[in-house]
Amino acid sequence: MRKKVYVSVYDYTGLTDYLNVLSDKFNYDIFSSGSTLEYLNKNGLNAEDISELGIADGFYARTFLEDFIRKNFDMVIINFRPVDDIAEKTDDIKAFIETVNLLDFSILRAAAKVFENTIVVTEKSEFYNTINVNSYDKQKLSLKAFQYLSDYDEAIAEKIAVYSGEDERKLLNLTKLYELKYGSNPYQRAAFYKCENMADYRVLNEKELSYNDILNLNTALKLISEFYDVNAAAIVKHNLPCGVALGRSLFDAYTKAFDCDPFATFSGTIAFSQAVNFEVAKQLSSMSVKVVVAPYYEDDALKHLIQNSDLKIVRIYTELKNFKKFITEEIISTPLGTLVQEPNKSELDKDLFKVVTKTKPTAEQLEDAIFAWKVVKYARTNAVVVAKDFKTTAIAQGHTNNVTAIENAMDIACENSKDAILATDEAIITGECVNAAAQGRISLIIQPGGSVRDKEVIAAADKFGIAMVVTGIRNLSF
Repeated sequence: MRKKVYVSVYDYTGLTDYLNVLSDKFNYDIFSSGSTLEYLNKNGLNAEDISELGIADGFYARTFLEDFIRKNFDMVIINFRPVDDIAEKTDDIKAFIETVNLLDFSILRAAAKVFENTIVVTEKSEFYNTINVNSYDKQKLSLKAFQYLSDYDEAIAEKIAVYSGEDERKLLNLTKLYELKYGSNPYQRAAFYKCENMADYRVLNEKELSYNDILNLNTALKLISEFYDVNAAAIVKHNLPCGVALGRSLFDAYTKAFDCDPFATFSGTIAFSQAVNFEVAKQLSSMSVKVVVAPYYEDDALKHLIQNSDLKIVRIYTELKNFKKFITEEIISTPLGTLVQEPNKSELDKDLFKVVTKTKPTAEQLEDAIFAWKVVKYARTNAVVVAKDFKTTAIAQGHTNNVTAIENAMDIACENSKDAILATDEAIITGECVNAAAQGRISLIIQPGGSVRDKEVIAAADKFGIAMVVTGIRNLSF
């Protein structure tokens, strides 16, 4: 006895080959409708119109669809045209709704309900997994179908809200990829989910990234993407930047970044802007580094790094210059409600600087100022970065005021603060901050400005002959 499969899809990838296998080797008759029927017959599948089974357009609304699917189909293959693709074609809500295939939506839902009798397929990746399935496999396919329907329903609702000018709902489409060993601490359960807009990356030595690894990688990649077109290295630990530098070579950049906080390299995450060569790999192997990420690894470098059984080697395939485009929203869930904000994509142009002091910065100082400003954007508020020659010499962060933050930065930098640049993530609030910077012989301060004590702060800078640049851009990070 021959079986029956109903097919109605938007994505034809791999479809004809799979249906040929079903027809020739597993005795399936193929039924379809609309554009899918036309496509299949053009490609020699000899598909029949579903109307041959006594269905007309109004049938779906008048008949108990579950019984019809159970009696007539052993398999249903359905996927829909993406909602975003439909919305791009029209600004009219009626035209949008009419384009949505609600008939096949009903068939898919009914098939998912009768999964004991009917295999339901929504993804091309499941094609060849459905040839020999048991009851548990059918149940998992049914779950995927209901999740697919739910996601599609939510996407439709979101678009209709936009059309109606009432975009008040926030819909998250997350697919669980796997359980993590634990969260921030061993007693916290955690899982990793796939979202709609993910960068392309891979762990080359097949090790599992932990919860903390993923957080560190995210910060490291955001930071290194600021310097995608030069040799740059960034070290991150506990989701905090610990050392960043540019160099004539990648090795030079790494050694300069390492000098900022040598202890942070141990069990730290290191990101590189360019291909890792053997020289860099050899240096990394001598340190207890936990994770390394780069756009590419030269063959001899990768072979050397893989020998380190404790190291996780990540390759980022997404171009670094595009990495921040994947950061669409930042979401924090609290018992008081859920916060949603746009990511910090602030940019700085040295032509827009406002020099507010009598002492004017040199071109070299301004270049270092831009570098320091880009780094402090990713440090934890209140944050201060001290830098010179495209190298951080101190990163002080997590302070409750910028007086203690600057004092801490001076202590970390020691003699390396002489003639260096100091960048803050928020406005300097008192002349005491400038006094602390002067003790470290800072040559230029770059800060947002806008404090009620700006005049006092500028006067203090003039007193010590320190150049000061105001950006008007605050970069708080919590």
